Amino acid sequence: MLKKVSAWVLLLVLHVGMAWLLIAGGKFLLEGPVRSETHTQQLWSGWEKADALLSSMLPGQENALRLRTQLSLIMGNEKIGDIYIHEERLLREPEVLDEAALTETAEILNAFYQKYTIPTCIAALPAAAEIYTDFLPDHVTAVSQLSQLETFYEAMDTKIRKVNAYHVLSTFKEDYIYYRTDSRWTSYGAYVLYRNLIRKMGYYPVPYDSYTITHVKNDFRGDLYEDCLYDAVTADVLDVYTCEDSSVIKSMQSYDGESWTERAFYNQEELEQGRAENFYMGEPQLLTEIQTDVGNNKRLLVLKDSAADCMLPFLTQHYTRIDVIDMDRLDRPVTELTDPVSYQQVLILCDGDTYQNTEAFLWLTEETESGGEKND
Repeated sequence: MLKKVSAWVLLLVLHVGMAWLLIAGGKFLLEGPVRSETHTQQLWSGWEKADALLSSMLPGQENALRLRTQLSLIMGNEKIGDIYIHEERLLREPEVLDEAALTETAEILNAFYQKYTIPTCIAALPAAAEIYTDFLPDHVTAVSQLSQLETFYEAMDTKIRKVNAYHVLSTFKEDYIYYRTDSRWTSYGAYVLYRNLIRKMGYYPVPYDSYTITHVKNDFRGDLYEDCLYDAVTADVLDVYTCEDSSVIKSMQSYDGESWTERAFYNQEELEQGRAENFYMGEPQLLTEIQTDVGNNKRLLVLKDSAADCMLPFLTQHYTRIDVIDMDRLDRPVTELTDPVSYQQVLILCDGDTYQNTEAFLWLTEETESGGEKND
């Protein structure tokens, strides 16, 4: 009996999908070929309405989401929610950035720099859709964040060293710099930007040929896949970069806001439990302290979001100590966590969406009674 009911439900959904295909495109089928951009946008809007109806009819369950995606594609809709589907990769539509918020964040960072006068380098990571515009549907003009990020850079103190990550990464767009099924960049993408950042910070980058690359997972499917369950795109590969004379991480501990725990940089257990997004650095933490065997006694403060995690192994080749603050979790004055004047350099590395969260960055300039003594 249950199988018969399920069959009838599936049949009903298929009929609804076909009905919406006619609703979305019937007018244009009667009128003949689409003759203008306006018609194309109207047809696209009709497909999106059909997709929204299917989404409301098929909530939550994995099989329902997969069916919704297949029906939407049958109907000619290459956008599922905010994800564009191409045979070679999935892309999330960038958000419209708040230019006023970005300017406010730039002013906060200027105040932080002027207060501590520590050599500072900054980069804003672009969304993959900014790099791979050729993979978007022909009739789509996706939101671009580039002009807002340029305004952000321009509002920054001229003494803060800036690296335009878009210009660096777009040069290597033919290489594997962003995952196909996840919104983040790959370890190679991180390496490409690292070479530019570390020069700005006064060091020579470790040559690419010095690294041995180990594939730790070759069937990774990330957040973009989870949002649409479209599995025709080739799965991704997670890599670890090591070199013969590389530095060694002597210790790593993280503070979640209440207590400290010893951590490992690479987390095989996360892979085995299906949380590959936490392979680098483990579950996100408020503050992480990394101690290496580099003998120069240089200390680096990194202000980052999750996008920067796979950059950190390259940075450990140059500093005795790296302290990492997750701006997505910063909820108290930074001086309650560490003393900024104890660092020789600061690196700020986040995506555009994070930089518009001014409330988090305000904690960089807030005063605290502890005066720089972290909570243990």
